[in-house]
Amino acid sequence: MKRRGLRNTILIILAVLIVATLAVLLGAFRTSSVAPGVDQPLTEDQKRELLPRGRELALAGDCFGCHSKPQGPRASGGVPLDTPFGTLHSTNITPDTTYGIGNYTRADFHRVLRDGIAPGGRNLYPAMPFVFTHMTRPEDIDALYAYFMSLPPIAEPNVPNTGVFEFPVRPFMNFWTLINFPDRQPPAREGASEQWLRGGYLVEGLGHCGACHTPLTETMGNDFSRSLEGGNVIDGLVVPNITAEMLAQRGFDAKSLSQYLQTGISAQGTAFGGMYTVVHFSTSAMQTADVDAIATYLMTDRQGKLLTPAPGPEPLPRASDAALQPGRHAYISACAGCHGMQGEGIPNVAPPMKGNATVMMDSPANLLTVVLHGIETQTFSGNQRMYAMPGFEKRLSDEEIAGLATWMRAQWGGQDKDVKAEEVRALGTRQ
Repeated sequence: MKRRGLRNTILIILAVLIVATLAVLLGAFRTSSVAPGVDQPLTEDQKRELLPRGRELALAGDCFGCHSKPQGPRASGGVPLDTPFGTLHSTNITPDTTYGIGNYTRADFHRVLRDGIAPGGRNLYPAMPFVFTHMTRPEDIDALYAYFMSLPPIAEPNVPNTGVFEFPVRPFMNFWTLINFPDRQPPAREGASEQWLRGGYLVEGLGHCGACHTPLTETMGNDFSRSLEGGNVIDGLVVPNITAEMLAQRGFDAKSLSQYLQTGISAQGTAFGGMYTVVHFSTSAMQTADVDAIATYLMTDRQGKLLTPAPGPEPLPRASDAALQPGRHAYISACAGCHGMQGEGIPNVAPPMKGNATVMMDSPANLLTVVLHGIETQTFSGNQRMYAMPGFEKRLSDEEIAGLATWMRAQWGGQDKDVKAEEVRALGTRQ
């Protein structure tokens, strides 16, 4: 009898678990935060009135950076995003009725941004940052909808996803959202300025800075307890910490950070990698007031204090040690011609190394990646540019690059740790 009772108990538990699993899989626990009244279509007059606001918000959200290939039609998708499970591709968000969002209703668009669910009940993958756009206000979603529906429709087919995403796995996103989709609200603080509130609304919401700059949990969700602390690796680069304390330590204040976001150029270096895309498609084209608001929010610590720049690191005594001089000699022969003997850089040619945020990072990975593989010529606002930097993987050995990075970090980065040849080898293509 006892065995039969235990067996029945186990069967009941298993049945409950199966029912609960099926309920989650079918979306029984997904709720909607879409505002009431959005089933009513916008009038043409309303759409026209909303267009300027919609354009600014689309820029703030870097929508074109994710949904436009560098040499492809704007907003037609096809940008790859590599994940451990396969490659996702951004979709066509022009109002084309075959491949784009031309058949989306106002309510459909609201549900995409607020709930992460597309027409037909399709769960979106978090590559679409609905965890952040969730806090976008209804009137702003209307403005975005009006703007995107005003774009020229482009009949560009969507690129198929690869890996596990080739299979019908979207229902399993209901498990992911149950764990990783909190009901986040725009930042608020007693006595906060309108500028700070606007910046917080953009950074934490539509601008989705944390999608890249906030560490991921074991379940691939954002760890909001460590908001903006960086550490993720995207496209082979370590995403930097952009908390107020770290930005101030790197020499930024609100004014210089705003200038960097608007131009891609600062005393701390130039935008490259994914940040170059953000500046190019987003912050360089936004209204100055919104960029200033973003910079103010980012430079304000959790106690509400707007931080000022810390003094740059002084050269460490070990930078003069005999053991590090081969690294210095490598810099003089390979780097100083463009970056200057004192690391001062040359305007419109190469950024400074002294005070460079990449050189000052705790991890040497980004510095090593740039030295190994180089950077293509980049153009910035105001007709400014930085010429291509060649990669040195075939010119310097792993040991020489490690020595170069060790000396640079000791000279200009305040970093005392030796860079190992094994670290260089792990980021290169030679075995």
